[in-house]
Amino acid sequence: MDYILKGIFVLFSYASLSSVPVVTSTNSVTDSLYSHLFTNYKEKLIPVCTPGGKVDVFFGTALRQMMNLNEKDQTLTINIWLRLKWSDCRLSWNTSQYNNTHLVVPYDTVWTPDITLYDSSAEEEMMPGKTDYRATIYPSGTVYYNFPTVLQSACLVNVLYFPMDTQTCTLKFGSWSHSGAELDLYPSTDQADLTNLVFHNEWDVVSMKAQRNVLYYQCCPDPYPDITFSLEIKRKPLFYIMSILFPCILTASVAALGFVLPPESGEKVSLEVTVLLSLAVFLLMVTEQLPASSVNFPYVGMYFASSMILVSFSCAMTVLVLNIHFRGATGNKLPNWMRKLFLKRLAWILFVKTGKATSNKVHSEKNDTKKQEEPNQNNFINKTFKMDSEDATPRNPTSNGSIVSPPRLPSLITNTSSRDILLRSSDPMLTLMSEQCDTLKKIEGHMQQDESEEQTNNEWYLLAKVLDRLCLFIYIFMTFLTSVIFLAKMAGS
Repeated sequence: MDYILKGIFVLFSYASLSSVPVVTSTNSVTDSLYSHLFTNYKEKLIPVCTPGGKVDVFFGTALRQMMNLNEKDQTLTINIWLRLKWSDCRLSWNTSQYNNTHLVVPYDTVWTPDITLYDSSAEEEMMPGKTDYRATIYPSGTVYYNFPTVLQSACLVNVLYFPMDTQTCTLKFGSWSHSGAELDLYPSTDQADLTNLVFHNEWDVVSMKAQRNVLYYQCCPDPYPDITFSLEIKRKPLFYIMSILFPCILTASVAALGFVLPPESGEKVSLEVTVLLSLAVFLLMVTEQLPASSVNFPYVGMYFASSMILVSFSCAMTVLVLNIHFRGATGNKLPNWMRKLFLKRLAWILFVKTGKATSNKVHSEKNDTKKQEEPNQNNFINKTFKMDSEDATPRNPTSNGSIVSPPRLPSLITNTSSRDILLRSSDPMLTLMSEQCDTLKKIEGHMQQDESEEQTNNEWYLLAKVLDRLCLFIYIFMTFLTSVIFLAKMAGS
């Protein structure tokens, strides 16, 4: 019985041993290779294996996304892939001895160059995620370390041609601890890799060129090489054209309607003031997005300022036109030189209708009519008085039947005017006619005065109309000229 139990135990033991996996030679080779490479390896020391030697580091980048450019704070934020390559003489092995073509190790296991972004504006970590990835080692001792990160760098923004501007931001990378005598830096390619670039809704990436520089600083006698990437980006201006430039041009054009409105509407000045306030709001919107710089003030801001000056000019001219329009109510006469210059010459040039007859001609016709009417009235009164006098004189017949008029007495009236004759006459009819003539003369005088005042008001009104038309043409010309100049300058960037 014991023999049977021992046989069963042996069979189960054999079956269990046969199910246990056998350790492959690959794992044992990796462990042995790792032990071979990192025994007595000091990752904090630079791998310089020969006296006077140095480590050559090849640095490359791949731009993943242009995230943001803050013009006001002048900072650039990008998502970038950094690619480092160098040779560590302590990490080489013979492939015939170890069955491994490469070895992947954690970041803190090997020595890595302390590449620094010189113009970093990050508040916390300069290169987030730098220590979270792994390096790849090849048999020749070449080490590759690639990792993605988000960089925030200072970028000097030139907003002179905003919103049709092109900006160039520089990213300067270099070793902070080692000089060129220990660590030399070279670009892997002439420009960054843009094949995996993500589309941005405001900026287009034009290029990102790399350039190697060797600089000497006052602190140290040794040279310090660096790799500078010049990121050139171009703004897409359509959003700003439709939201800022086009409304500004349209608002400035509306100000021209103030010269077309009649002065009686009472809305000329209020329209110009409203346009002026609208332009001030547009200028405030632009200045809030741009840095407070007096060196490179944008052309769009200059355009808004010039438009505000033109609208202020139109507002001042509107007040002047209103003053001229209502000046006739005070009884002031229009000077002859103004009548000749504005109502005759400029009115014809500006296509303003002023009427065929001028005020001088009207006044002269009225004076001639008045002079012609007075003798006729006197003749009428003299004839009437003569007829009445003859009818009132008694006639005596003679012996032969003829009528002999009595001898005329010498006239006691010294003033022979028709008015005095009527006043000295005792006939009620003549007295009534005299009073009617005086009344008619007064009515005629009032009518002539009213016509003269109306003519004066009409002249001032026409002068205001001519000035309105002149200011309209000047404003349209200046607005068109400034718009063309500033838009051409912004597009010329």
